[in-house]
Amino acid sequence: MKKLILNSNIHNYEVKFKNDLEFINKLIDIKKKVFIIDKNIYNLYKQYFTKIQENRLYIFDAIEEKKTLESVQNMYKFLAKFDEKRNITLISIGGGITQDVTGFVASTLYRGIHWIFIPTTFLAQADSSIGSKTSLNFETYKNILGGFYPPNTIYIAPIFLKTLTKKDFFSGIGEVIKFALLEESYPKKIDSIIKTIEDLKNDKNILKTIFNTMKIKKAYIDEDEFDIGKRNLFNYGHCFGHALENSSSYKIPHGIAVTIGMIFANIISFNRGLISKNIFNKLNKKLFLPNIPIKLKDTYFNPKVLLESMKNDKKRIGKDLTIIIPIDNDIRATKIDNLTFEEFNKTLDELIKILGLK
Repeated sequence: MKKLILNSNIHNYEVKFKNDLEFINKLIDIKKKVFIIDKNIYNLYKQYFTKIQENRLYIFDAIEEKKTLESVQNMYKFLAKFDEKRNITLISIGGGITQDVTGFVASTLYRGIHWIFIPTTFLAQADSSIGSKTSLNFETYKNILGGFYPPNTIYIAPIFLKTLTKKDFFSGIGEVIKFALLEESYPKKIDSIIKTIEDLKNDKNILKTIFNTMKIKKAYIDEDEFDIGKRNLFNYGHCFGHALENSSSYKIPHGIAVTIGMIFANIISFNRGLISKNIFNKLNKKLFLPNIPIKLKDTYFNPKVLLESMKNDKKRIGKDLTIIIPIDNDIRATKIDNLTFEEFNKTLDELIKILGLK
């Protein structure tokens, strides 16, 4: 597999694709380095980390509640004691939460240090590892603190995916579907996307799919690195999805919440006459619903919490709500800023029926 080079106004970076974990030994040989590793990954793959000096290893409990400034401050304390200062190399290993927190640290400590990231979830490998975003939660607000700072190098090793839970693997599938639908080729081959997803479930073409998904995302980033225009379309499924994560107390993982969020967005589009009934049914029944592998509860869909979360969405610009919806039968996406509270409630009722919760 070839390397993928990404251009950035901050610094260019590359993605390297690996079939095994032998590369970790070379990273351990870097002289001025420290490792920050997700606790779960450390326990699962401990044999690969035995050569790391104990004083240069920080184990991070990478859960949503730890995506905070307090975690960042604890990492500052750990890193500031080393003599290398700006010459230090931070190597972080874990999923999106680990990336967000360590990326924030790398971007702000000494005004920016060398950072290598090894994503270990399907979601992080296919999506969040590129694009430069770092995000922290603040009080009840999700992802409102952060900036842009890419790793210098990213290593993609699908072998990590073998120990993912079913729901975490499907969390990555949700984002793969989203990017496949956002690829700028017309007409969309929905049946081809469905086959790609079925192959992934049978452990086929994972590395190729990750590479292709990254290329789709890269095309958008090349035009809009700092998320002020076209890249906003990546939020298809996210506006409602982030609210649903909060409403379910994170019982629904990110990618599956995004999948449900795309159904929510599809309902709005269909009711506004922007996609046909055939496309609406094909997307929901054949692509989205089969890829929600967890038991949903109606208590996850608290209207008050969902609405309040969407009101707090950082993309909102006025009195109504903001959301990305598909338009046309070729599945182009657009941002709307006029989703009324009444339309939100009506859409939520329809979503709950489609999900079989009513």
